Formats: sequence, structure tokens, C-alpha cells
Amino acid sequence: MFDQSQLPINPFWNFSLDVYGQQGVAPACLVLQEKYDLDVNLLLFCCWAGFCGKQLNTKELSGLISGIEKWRDHVIQPLRDIRTWMKSETINGFRHTEGLRSLVKDSELWAEALQQNFMHLHMTLRPALLPSSEMAAKNMVLYLELCEVDAIGTVDCADLAAIVRGGFPELPPLEAVWLFE
Repeated sequence: MFDQSQLPINPFWNFSLDVYGQQGVAPACLVLQEKYDLDVNLLLFCCWAGFCGKQLNTKELSGLISGIEKWRDHVIQPLRDIRTWMKSETINGFRHTEGLRSLVKDSELWAEALQQNFMHLHMTLRPALLPSSEMAAKNMVLYLELCEVDAIGTVDCADLAAIVRGGFPELPPLEAVWLFE
């Protein structure tokens, strides 16, 4: 069915797979996506930039947001909507729909990988000798500001901290939360 070797591979994609696979990161990303309509790939890019020792500025992050907006709205979001609808709905009379849902899920993953490849090519970064969890957190805060997310609560801080800890596992949990308070 789906051959992951066809996906574009770059350091940001590899970092994202590692971070997203860390305990607590996936649920944190999905909560922030649902609650504030944030783009998980952008949250991960903010963390990646900090890992690369890069503090993003408004112009850079706005450029990324506008560069992926149409792709996100017209490709990724419709695929996500189909996949989640198929998961939640009982489709009477239809059999063997799980295979189709799996194909939609694979297509969504492929679309996410293509978006991340665009982001990587738009702003090619390399891991820094001194990665900065503080820069990662500042990048995420800037992203929230650009998305007009004004006040975040304690639970949101914990979710953002979980993402940062995914990229910086040596960071103690409380110290990660303090980055956002």
C-alpha cells in the first residue's frame, strides 16, 4: 500500500518524527490543534528552530504560515476531516471501509511530509551545537501571538511544555512549564 520511502526526507522531518513519538507530545499537539486551530507542523518547526539555535522573528514565521496556508486548507485539512469522519461514523451497508480509511490516513501523512519539506526548503536549519529550549518556547509563543491566541492557561502551558520536552528530553518537566509562564 503505502511506501514511506517515497516521502521527502530531511532533518526537520526526522526531528518531527522523533519528537512526535515522545510520550505526551502527540496528545499535546492534537489538543492545541483542536482548541486553537494551530498547525502541528508549525509547532514542531518552532521547536526544531530552537533545537537549531534559531529564534524566529515575525517576518520569518509569518512567511512560513502564509506559505503553507493554502496547502493546509485545501489538502491536509480535507484529508483529516475525511479520516476523522470515517473513524467516528458507522456507515451502514458499507463493508471493508478500514482499508480506505487507512489510505486516507497515509495520504494525510504524505501531505504533512510534503508540507514539512516545503518548510525545510523555505528555511533550511541545521542542529546547533547548543540547542536552546528557551528559543523553542519563544518561537512557540510568537506562533501563538501570530495566531491571535491571547491567553493560555495552565493546561496549555503543560501541552506546550510537553512538545518542548519532546525535543529536549533532558529538560525537567517543571522547567519546561516555566518557559511558558
